[in-house]
Order: sequence, then structure tokens, then C-alpha cells
Amino acid sequence: MFTDFLAPAPARRVVTPAVEIKDLVSIVVPVHNEQDSMRPLAEQIDDVMTAHGLPYELLLVNDGSDDQTWARISALAAENPAVIGIDLAGNYGQTLSLRAGFERARGDIVVAMDGDLQHDPAYLPQFVGYIREGYDMVSGAKAKRPDGRAHSLLANTAHKVISLLSGVQLEYFGATYKAYRRYLLRNVELLGDSHRFLGALVAQRGIRYREFPIEVHQRQFGTSHYGLGKALVVVVDLVMLRFFLRYSRKPFRLFGVLGILTLAVGLLATAGLLVSSIFFGVNISHRFPMEFIFSLFLIMSGIFLICFGLLAEIGTHAYYARRNRAPYVVRHELRTPALTL
Repeated sequence: MFTDFLAPAPARRVVTPAVEIKDLVSIVVPVHNEQDSMRPLAEQIDDVMTAHGLPYELLLVNDGSDDQTWARISALAAENPAVIGIDLAGNYGQTLSLRAGFERARGDIVVAMDGDLQHDPAYLPQFVGYIREGYDMVSGAKAKRPDGRAHSLLANTAHKVISLLSGVQLEYFGATYKAYRRYLLRNVELLGDSHRFLGALVAQRGIRYREFPIEVHQRQFGTSHYGLGKALVVVVDLVMLRFFLRYSRKPFRLFGVLGILTLAVGLLATAGLLVSSIFFGVNISHRFPMEFIFSLFLIMSGIFLICFGLLAEIGTHAYYARRNRAPYVVRHELRTPALTL
């Protein structure tokens, strides 16, 4: 059925509605080496959105694929004005691919989903419906997991830890399949692998959010990019998440407090040793050489932490004061002028 993706496909009914941005649904899909999934995914999304009368744009972000993914995205964009192709000049990872799509999305409702056909487009109207009911973020929680028992146990543990650290009560954080009001995504700095915690980062703002169960299908084409080897990376990212949520805009509160405490302990220890030497004739170099060296080390460490905290605070203010620069490069962008709003 999909033997020749590069050849012109049969014409599909394309509706080019004159819609307001507030009515438009932007669907962002990051893809990497998903050539066989592109046409089925785009057609399923088009069928669902058209059947429910939902005007949409589909942003397919090619994250440095080395197969025919971009060629097939280009063909889809030529056939359907709702398809927007974004070709990144390199493999930047899922987080920055999502960010590239978010920054180009025009609809007031933005839905993110994976491009491997594991996320069923049939849920899209439900996502949109909950947003229109008044929720700011809607997340899909796996009702049935196609993963193995060990992977599911690890994932469940990670979600509980993320919920504990972030204070956000979501059952499932890792799924890309979420819907947001676009304003929530404007000032979220997606870097590294922070897409895993996007729900926690957004929900920290005191918004209305909810989950509903979805079934995640088995992958039909290609191989998964995830495995148990990601566990250590997730643990490291959890530490970063905690820091980002608590201290990203006020780093001196962390480093300054640690520095003052360390400096105070070092000064007290040094003062005690000096008092023993001056008033009681204790020879510090013979009786307490390591203790004296360690107290001096604490003083230096405290001064260093305080200075580092001050520099971090200055850097934070400078960062938020300047215009943000995209941490990725777009090679091509295909957008049909007919749908320009």
C-alpha cells in the first residue's frame, strides 16, 4: 500500500478553512528515521481531525534522519496544506525537536505526540475537548503498557519519584502525548532531555491539568530509541529537574546558603583551633594538622560557593534579560502560504 512514498500519492480531500488562530489545533510530531510511519500517521490525523471538524496544522519535525523521512514529509506537505515540514540541520534529540515545533505552532491548542504510530490519533478530539472545557494541560496516561515487566517497573518508579520531587500529581510524566494551551509553552526553556519533565515544568505554574487513560500501541515500523540504558540518564535528569524547579531563577539561594554554612563551620573550627593554640599552648601543627587544613578548606569552599552563587545569579538575570536564541538550526521549512494566518 505504501510501497512508493516518493511518487505522487492519490489526491486526498484537503480542506483549507479560513480559521482563527484560536480555533486552530497545532499537532507537533518530532521524528527520527520514521520513513514508513509518515504517510499512515499523516493520513490518520487528517481523517480524525476532518471527521470531527477540527481545523489543524501538522508540524512534522525531522530530527536529522538519515533515511527517507524528510523526502516523505516533503511529499506530504506538497499534498496537504495542513502539513508543515521542519528539517533540522542535525540530530538534536526529541527535546529540541519539540521546541522547534512549539516555537512555530500557531494554534491556541498545541498537541505533542510521537511519530512511530504508538500514539493513536483517535484520541486527538478528546485532548482538544478537555482543553476547551477549561483545562490548561491534558496528559495521556498509559492504560495498557506494551513494555516488559522490568521496563514498566522502572518507569513506574521514575514517575513516582518525579511526582515527589516536583509536587505535581501526574500518574505518567514520560509520555509525549499531551495537549497544552500555547501560552504555557512560550517561556518554557526546553534543553537537554527536559521533554520528559515538560508536564511537571508546566504544571508548576498552578494551572488546571488532568490525565485520561490511553492505550499505547506496539511500534509497527523501525526500532525503539528507548531502553533500560536510559535509566541512569533519567536519574541525572531528576536531579536537574529538582534544581530547575527550585533554584533556576534564584541560584544564590542554593549556593549562597551552602557557602555561608560551609564558611561558618570553617571559621568556627579555625577559631577553636587558634584559641587552643593561643590560650592553651596547643601545637596545632603536631596535634591537629589535618583538622586545621580541613578547616581552611571549608573556609575556601564557602567563599567559592558564595562567589559561584553570585555569578550564577548575575548570569541568570543576564540570561532572562536578553533575547533568547534558538539552540538548534533549521535547514528547511515547508509551509503552504494558503494556510498562513
